[in-house]
Order: sequence, then structure tokens, then C-alpha cells
Amino acid sequence: MLRGKMAYNKAKVVYVVAIAVVVALIGFSGSTGYGSGHSAISNQKYLAQQVKQYQPSHVDVIYERTISGKQDFLHLEIDTTYHKIGKGNYTHKVLCNRDYSLRAFDGKYHDCSKMVAQCFVEGSTSINWQATEATKTISGNKCSRVVAAFTAKSWEAWYTEELPYLAKGAKATDNYNGLILEVRDADGQYELKAKNITQYIG
Repeated sequence: MLRGKMAYNKAKVVYVVAIAVVVALIGFSGSTGYGSGHSAISNQKYLAQQVKQYQPSHVDVIYERTISGKQDFLHLEIDTTYHKIGKGNYTHKVLCNRDYSLRAFDGKYHDCSKMVAQCFVEGSTSINWQATEATKTISGNKCSRVVAAFTAKSWEAWYTEELPYLAKGAKATDNYNGLILEVRDADGQYELKAKNITQYIG
């Protein structure tokens, strides 16, 4: 009888251990599935955020220009695209590439691409703008005032760092910064004013 009882207890132990092993395996497989599924969902969310964050953009700025009493218009277009170095979670740098177009209109269009640098506070090697503390808002964009002396005249300009759009974390491949929205000389012979600004993202 004792032998039978020992055999019964041994069988019971084996049975309990087997159940424990099965439960452990089920738990492991379940947690593994959840982990990989959770990781996949996280990666999808990350990639979706990346796609949304680094969408291309387009900016149109129409300036009214007055030179010695005569008026015409300047049309500045800026197209922005992004180039990632790396992929997905391994992206380690995002470069901002910009294409510029500047044309004058006085009844017909004239290419002014060589003047693009003059539309920015930084990027023009010929003008040394000096910062001031004055600020104001132009077409909803916060602007700062800078002054300079060139062509035997004193000049002032108002620029914004909110245009063109630059996604957070991206690095611009050009050296242009501080888009000028207004500029004039001290004697009133030259004046440039942004009359219409349109920006599209995506």
C-alpha cells in the first residue's frame, strides 16, 4: 500500500510540474507576441510622426518694390524638401534642401535669382546687418529690426525667422536665415514690403 501511495505522489508531482511548464510556455509565448507586436506598433507610430514632421513645404512671398517713385513687384518662391540620412529608428540626420526662385514683374517677368541672398539677413556676404532690440509683427510673423550702411546710405530691415518653415531637428543645407519682409533706405528712395505671404506644408 505504501508503494502504491509513493507511486501516486510521484505521478502527482510529475503532473503538477507538467502543468507548470505548460503555463510558463503559454505565458512566455504570450509575452513574446505582445512584445513584438508592441514594438511594431511603436515603430509604425514613430514612422508616421517622421513622415508628418518632415513633409515638404512651399512659400510664396509677393513684395511691392518702390524705386525712386516707380513701383514693381518681386515674387519669391521657396520649395523645401527633406533628405534623411539613415532609415527609421536609425535616422541620425535630416537635411533640409531648399530651391529658390525670385522674379520681378513690371508687366512681364524678369529673372532675379542672383538677388535671392539679399532677401535674407544671413546668407548675403555683401551686407553686414547689425541687430537691434526692436520687434514687430508683419503678416502674423514675429520680426526683428536690423540696420546696415551700404551704397553710401543707411538702411533698415525687418526680418523673421519663422519663414521659410524648417522642421524641428532638420539642418538646412544653405546658409540663408532671417527672411526679410520689409526694407527701406533712410532717404526713402527704395522700399520693399511683403504684401502677400502664402505657405503650404505637405
